[in-house]
Amino acid sequence: MFAKLHILHCGQVKVDQRLAFKTAELMDVPLVGSRSEQDQLLLPVSCYLIEHPKGAILIDAGWSEAVRSDPETAIGSYAYQICHPHLPPGQSIREQLEARNIPVQQLRYVLISHMDVDHISGLHHLEGAQSFIVSEPEWNGAKAHQKAKCQGVAIHPFSLDPIPFGPLQLGKDLYGDGSIYFILTPGHTDGLISVLVRVQDGWVLLVSDAGYSEISWNEMVLPGYTSDDEMAFQSLQWIREFSHREDCIAVIANHDPLVKAASF
Repeated sequence: MFAKLHILHCGQVKVDQRLAFKTAELMDVPLVGSRSEQDQLLLPVSCYLIEHPKGAILIDAGWSEAVRSDPETAIGSYAYQICHPHLPPGQSIREQLEARNIPVQQLRYVLISHMDVDHISGLHHLEGAQSFIVSEPEWNGAKAHQKAKCQGVAIHPFSLDPIPFGPLQLGKDLYGDGSIYFILTPGHTDGLISVLVRVQDGWVLLVSDAGYSEISWNEMVLPGYTSDDEMAFQSLQWIREFSHREDCIAVIANHDPLVKAASF
């Protein structure tokens, strides 16, 4: 059984390159604090819509429309020191679903890949979706201010099962038919979930923030923020190995500026 995958760019985020890539020359640069404009990266904030015969899945929620008028209040003062959101008209997840004539009630699942603000800010635009899910280790490790961003949305943490993919071979065969796997790829955060989707031409692997671009797994460059460097390295190793499979047609990082809105 095949799914259809759509990449949706829900605005952008401006961050110091230190947040994206933990290279030797950037190790001593603090995550909080503003460097010069030339040290900043403007990166896409992506969501993914998966059409599947057993029910549609949306991965992540992008920015809330509130960032257009008062971004610091919308994402919180601490987060605003680290990242600056940008959400052009028509690019919120609500607006993009409406443009596709997809009512939120048709979403069987909304998966939160991990609890960073740019992945959960727009959750309230999706109220009415059938189920909001996140991995148990991610929910258990989330901070109070992250859970507060989900207020009003019923989040259902899911347990991890043995699966044939991933650095720890833990995750979820979502529909039990081998077409969509949620895969634990920890390191950036404790419970970060990558998603493996079987489309007509092969596998597409969505790695969220386990890496910020192909450079991450090709050159083994960790994300700038990690909860566990060793696990982050193991996750990138597995991603690199999977990317070399003949049946892997794409590996997509959430914030890779070279990835364009597209469908598979």
